[in-house]
Amino acid sequence: MIIAYIHGFCSSSKAKKAQIMKAELEKNYKDIRFVSLDFSDNFKTAMEELDVQIKELLKDDPQLCLCASSLGGFMAMLLSIRYNLKVALVNPCLYPSKFVRDNNYLGTVLKNFDTGHEFKIEESDLEYIESLEALLPKFSLKNASVFLQAGDEVLDYTYALKFFMRGGVGGFSLKDGGSHGYDDFEKEVCRIVEFFRKD
Repeated sequence: MIIAYIHGFCSSSKAKKAQIMKAELEKNYKDIRFVSLDFSDNFKTAMEELDVQIKELLKDDPQLCLCASSLGGFMAMLLSIRYNLKVALVNPCLYPSKFVRDNNYLGTVLKNFDTGHEFKIEESDLEYIESLEALLPKFSLKNASVFLQAGDEVLDYTYALKFFMRGGVGGFSLKDGGSHGYDDFEKEVCRIVEFFRKD
C-alpha cells in the first residue's frame, strides 16, 4: 500500500500533518510506503501535476490511497472520482471558489506559507474551480473516511457535514473543539490505515 498526502492551500509537502503521518507510519506500519506530494500554487497546474504523480504511483502500487487536508481534500475527491481511490479527508474544503470569494483573495497577491512563493488567483482560475466543483456529486461516498473538528477557524465544517451525512460514507468523525490544523491528528492515523485496509 502507498499513502500519498495532499496538502492544503498555501502549504507544501512539509505540512505538519504530513510529518505526523510519516512519523506514525514509520513507527507502527513499516509495510506502508508514504509520500507527501508537492504541486503548484496555481490550481489548474496543481491538478495537472497531481494527475501525473498519481498515475506514476498507481503504476508502482494499485493499492494507492490518499490522505488530504483542507483544499487538498477537494483535490483528493476529484482524483478519487477519476481513479476510484480511497481518501481520508481532514477538515476538507469542498467549495474552494466560495472560500476564495469570502476571503477576498481574488486578484490579491498571496504567499505560500512554506515556500514563500507569491501568486494570484484570477477570475479564470475561479471559473475552472467552479467547473470542477460541479463534479462533486459524482464522488463515491463509500471511498471516504472524513475527519472534522467543529472548532475549525478557517472553514465552516457544516458544509462538509451536510455533504457527507447523506449516507453511505466509508467512515465519519466529528469532534467538538479542535482547529483547522486538526488537534491530536496522530491519534487518527490508525483509524485512517484501518479504513484504507478494509475491503
